[in-house]
Amino acid sequence: MQIPLSHRQPSRVILVLCLLVCLLQFTSAGAETDDSSLFMEAFTAFQGKDYLLSVEKISRLEQLFPDSPLRDVALLMLARAHQRAGNNESAAATVNQFSKEFGNSPLAASVEAELLALGKRLAAGERLAANKSLHAAALKVRQEQLARERAAALKAEQERLAREKAERERLAREKAEAERREQERLAAIKAARDAVKFALAASPEMPVLESGAAAVVPFVLVNQAKDTEEYLLEAQLPAGVDGVITAKGGDRSQPLQKIQLQPRHQAALQVLFTMPSDRVDGSRLTLTVKAQSAKFTDLVKTQELQAVAAAPLLRAVSRLQHKSPVPGQAADYKVTLLNVGSRTAHEIDLRIQVPHQLRLIDAGGNGCWLESEQLAACRIESVQQGHLAERILKVQLRPEAAGTAKGSVEVVQTKLQIKESFPGAPFSVAAPQR
Repeated sequence: MQIPLSHRQPSRVILVLCLLVCLLQFTSAGAETDDSSLFMEAFTAFQGKDYLLSVEKISRLEQLFPDSPLRDVALLMLARAHQRAGNNESAAATVNQFSKEFGNSPLAASVEAELLALGKRLAAGERLAANKSLHAAALKVRQEQLARERAAALKAEQERLAREKAERERLAREKAEAERREQERLAAIKAARDAVKFALAASPEMPVLESGAAAVVPFVLVNQAKDTEEYLLEAQLPAGVDGVITAKGGDRSQPLQKIQLQPRHQAALQVLFTMPSDRVDGSRLTLTVKAQSAKFTDLVKTQELQAVAAAPLLRAVSRLQHKSPVPGQAADYKVTLLNVGSRTAHEIDLRIQVPHQLRLIDAGGNGCWLESEQLAACRIESVQQGHLAERILKVQLRPEAAGTAKGSVEVVQTKLQIKESFPGAPFSVAAPQR
């Protein structure tokens, strides 16, 4: 049966209502899991004078549960609902079915006389007219109930849509607020990052540092910011050179890896290390100092520092003091040690190797001695820069000596642990005159 709407709704609203009613009906049907609940729904509708809904529920119960133990009371309530909805013929047929199945039950005594009379008239073949007044009243109750359900469904839908809208607006507000906070956070970080300003500066004069000795290279860290800042410090030295950063005047036992500076202040710092002993006089050593913001580790400043090595620079010249030596002849063998560096050389050992054409016969004293006929050794305590030291050895050419020859001098700076070897000046042995 189609129930017209009491007033027209916009097509969109009507479609929503139809969908909601269908959904409610489907949900209700899905919830009818047993005959008891169906019967109670029919009973509640009957009590509320919604007889058409009561008929619908009992019909559903009979369809789903034909063997229900509630069949007797269900048939009796169905007959009464049909009668009160004005459907006399359905009421008569239903009460006759009840009498047929349950005429001997105690419940039969409760059947109204009017219902029994309708059943007898139908059984006699009379066509029973509907009671239009009762039917109109039942239809009105059903329409009013549907209208209430539609209104409730519409209200529920409106409330749901309002909740969804409110939730969307809440999420949008939260998102906007989160984005605002994030923008403020990033802006604050950027502002704080931009405010960190610092610099490293090297000494204008390149320090000259003695090889093999403790070395100090000064530099300055400047906090150019308006706030107190903290920095991480690091020194990068050539391979094999170990050093630390300290405050100016500090020692290796007080290394600085982190320092805090007040606004617009600077720190006088230094790199302490040992200048390698094998550094040639005048050679440059490059080291790098690095300062890194403790708050923003990607903010890094580096500064190359240069130092010049100062060391002795020794050269040894060994020469036979005879232009045309002949076998068997005695001669002087002169060794000259020159220091052309910028520092005094100390603790120098010479090992003088003469060629096999010569035989050492006297070391000449003055810190020299013979170790064999081919090898002499000398100890020289020091040679100042720009000076030289000479030693004269006595040699004799062997009788069988012939050809070109040259010796060598090994120079060992014991204090610096440097060993160098220098070839001697070549000479030729003249054949003896006959």
